[in-house]
Amino acid sequence: MKLFKHFQNNLMKFAVVASMSSGLIPVAAPASAQIVLSEIEDPSRRCQAIGLVNFEGAADMPANIVNVTYYEAREATARETRFFHKRGVSQGNPTPNGMEYFPEHCHVEGYITNHIKFSLMLPPPDKWNENFMLAACDAWCGVVHLDTTVPGLYDGYATITNDGGHYSKAPFDGIWGYHDERAKINFAYEANHLSAQIGKAIAAEYYGDTVEHSYITGFSKGGNAGLMTAQRYPEDFDGIIVKAPVIPYNEKNAVHLTWVLSAVYPENDFEPVIYSDKAPLIDEAVTAKCDGLDGVVDTIIDDPLVCEFDPIELLCKDGQSELLNECLNMEQVEAVRKMYQAPHDDEYGQYVIERVMPGTESDWARTFLPVRGADERTFIHTAAPSGIRYMVMDDPPGPGYDWRDFHYPTDKEKMVGTSKMMNPDSVDLTEFKARGGKMIIVHGWADALISPLATIEWFEEMTEFMGGPEATAEFAQLYLVPGMHHGSGGHGPHLFDALSPLETWVEGGAPPEDLMMSDEEGARNYRERIFYPYPAKSVYRGEGDPTKASSYMRVDPE
Repeated sequence: MKLFKHFQNNLMKFAVVASMSSGLIPVAAPASAQIVLSEIEDPSRRCQAIGLVNFEGAADMPANIVNVTYYEAREATARETRFFHKRGVSQGNPTPNGMEYFPEHCHVEGYITNHIKFSLMLPPPDKWNENFMLAACDAWCGVVHLDTTVPGLYDGYATITNDGGHYSKAPFDGIWGYHDERAKINFAYEANHLSAQIGKAIAAEYYGDTVEHSYITGFSKGGNAGLMTAQRYPEDFDGIIVKAPVIPYNEKNAVHLTWVLSAVYPENDFEPVIYSDKAPLIDEAVTAKCDGLDGVVDTIIDDPLVCEFDPIELLCKDGQSELLNECLNMEQVEAVRKMYQAPHDDEYGQYVIERVMPGTESDWARTFLPVRGADERTFIHTAAPSGIRYMVMDDPPGPGYDWRDFHYPTDKEKMVGTSKMMNPDSVDLTEFKARGGKMIIVHGWADALISPLATIEWFEEMTEFMGGPEATAEFAQLYLVPGMHHGSGGHGPHLFDALSPLETWVEGGAPPEDLMMSDEEGARNYRERIFYPYPAKSVYRGEGDPTKASSYMRVDPE
């Protein structure tokens, strides 16, 4: 958050310089006069003029520009370079790790009825690639994260993002959804559809030409945005990058998060039975047991489904100290066992497919397990109660509701309408395919927060509905990446560029044959590895340097 504020402050400083040098100030009021922006050669003056254009009818709901500001190119700080690069990695279109400058652009801020705030960054006409990108918000949205637009802007895209149609405390604050059906609809899908409409309209006016191709990218909830648009608004985007989607979205928030939270906090919300300092111990044990099953010892578990690890193996023995993190006590063993299991009970069996996979333990700190002596609220500690009280149910119970009283088998009927709204689980992509849309989906096997199991299940069902593997391969690909965490990082290579092959597919017709993953340049033990569209696997050849992509081959299912 401090870095984001630093980024905003820098923008404000350079905005003042730009405004002073041009002799202009930001313009807010629309006007009815006809203005031909493409005839204004100075991009800073063209930027100011866009604020005079009336865009009220440019989208399915009324919209308006609130502020426009022109920013000159400037040197990027080291902190910004790292931050924007990490954001791009999570979205599948990373900026260079050594990004030297922050691009020149026209920044357009506005809103769409009801309560959808957007931010659009327009590169100068001579740097525009004639394409449009929507960088979808993630988590539970709630603010306009300007950093999401930087990777697209850097590549020459007119790039827009939005706040999901509500104002809230990021990342996991569900109060905005309390008895607000319109806010939920905006969050689920409408905010991105309307933002695409207004963004393309403003870009066309600014450049004096229509957008050639449109793309959407995002991860987690932002990954859902790509699936939603293909299912509900197939005409909005030509190319879609989906990173780590949450397909059973409502059930994830209601059922799985509370399941894991109850494992870590079995008695009350204030006394966890296990802290994050145990995560390295568990990680090392799981890696030692399952790493070599794929034929190479490289700290990466290629297939967690064949990893049979029972945390009882870490139960304290004579001479070991739990306080020194040498082992687990029985209460901790039971907590970890429960985390690895899908939500279930003896009467109803398994509720949902979601579970924490072995090989994800290096990402448990602060996601699931609190840090001892620090702010002990983890992601799920915040998200699970807030989601149950305000978001996931059709008739939210509100602040007095105890999340421990929720029981999915008996309460699931209370979620039907919201699940239908929130879950991007339709397998009918007929219209998206028919108009030439292309989609690349990427999910890490080491994603602690969102396992790829539901993604695989949906992709297989979609493949069957769409006519089989060959018919699906004409427009959609899924890549499963061992060792990759939810956003970025992990034991395996996690840096990838999905945008370049997607552009080639959309604009040239040639589908990707593979996807290259790598570590960051300069990383110790730098590795590269090629992955193939599901269900094909990337398998070690049995010889050669396991850090080299050439040491792996494609293996198709029999």
